[in-house]
Amino acid sequence: MKLVIDNVLLPTGTHTLVIEEGKITQVVAESADQDQITQALHSDADSWNAAGLVYLPTLADMHCHLDKHHIGERWIPLEPFQTLESHLAYEKKLLGGLTQTVGERAKALAEQMIDYGTTRIRTHVDVDPEVGLRNLEAILRVRDELYHYMDIEIVAFPQQGLIRSSSEQIVKEALALGADLVGGVDPAGLDGDMERSLQMMFDIATAANKGIDLHLHDGGETGLATLRRFAELTMEAGLQHRTAVSHAYCLGEQTESDVQPTLDVLKKAGVTLVSSVPIDRPMPRGSQILDTGVNFMLGSDNIRDAWSPFGNGDMLQRASRMAERENWVSDDRLLGTYAWVSNGKLTPSVGDPADFMLVRALNAQHALASVPARAAVFKKGKRIR
Repeated sequence: MKLVIDNVLLPTGTHTLVIEEGKITQVVAESADQDQITQALHSDADSWNAAGLVYLPTLADMHCHLDKHHIGERWIPLEPFQTLESHLAYEKKLLGGLTQTVGERAKALAEQMIDYGTTRIRTHVDVDPEVGLRNLEAILRVRDELYHYMDIEIVAFPQQGLIRSSSEQIVKEALALGADLVGGVDPAGLDGDMERSLQMMFDIATAANKGIDLHLHDGGETGLATLRRFAELTMEAGLQHRTAVSHAYCLGEQTESDVQPTLDVLKKAGVTLVSSVPIDRPMPRGSQILDTGVNFMLGSDNIRDAWSPFGNGDMLQRASRMAERENWVSDDRLLGTYAWVSNGKLTPSVGDPADFMLVRALNAQHALASVPARAAVFKKGKRIR
């Protein structure tokens, strides 16, 4: 069935969008010949009047944890972070006391994200000899249930440390079951052996023909050395543009000149950096990332879990925080921030997937600055919210 949406505000003015079989087949300007619009509105089409709502592409959250949050549970008071090892044990204790299943909580958070216009996520799912594959099995079921609403990419994540928790075999089993990427965390700081930990990740990934997404909290020269070695191994394994490093706080801890050589090698290796835009610690400098040309994406990371009571899964809000943190106030900078939370375009073209949302704002830059409610969300040409 054809869908026609009138009075959609694009950067170039008000337009009519025609959607068929999940794709945009016509983009007709308000000033166009009336016959074009009349033809688009012929009787076999459903129609909807957007009444001047602003068109935005749907969003992507490239770092979240569907299996770890407390949404839908009672309020759980948190303890301040002391050490990584102690907090990992604390997290295990809290997760063990939740009343809902992993699948119930994961679906609730995913649906909340969809309400905010997020239709693509990368979720890190805990696997280790103690947890086994049960979290992954639950997330795989949620992925199947939400197939028409959200694209879910899964990282097999040994949260307790790949070496430290003896998780090599369980990660391999997770990939065979349906996980998409190999995860890891702090090869030096948590696993205690940077080279061995990284080699193990890459050996698992290349054997299974999968990508990698590494959590890296280690700071200073240890963090920078880990990034450089990660980039080298990416190139040696032929995994350019298939690996990512999340957080990488070390890139914001030292001067721009000190970290530039590391950024250069990350760019050469096609390594993506992913950040949750923390406000309590340094992070990779946005302007330096742009100037270097390293691929960069944002994620929500912790959403009301053992690590933080904050967050709601709204990636437009996260992009707004990024622009505000970087003091990006010009239109070109505001609009450029969308590339870090979406793979879509601000101005749709014929043939584009009909994955978009509509919001009440003056324009796209105003939407990023003010974070309005989502009036409607479309996926594959169908309204899902």
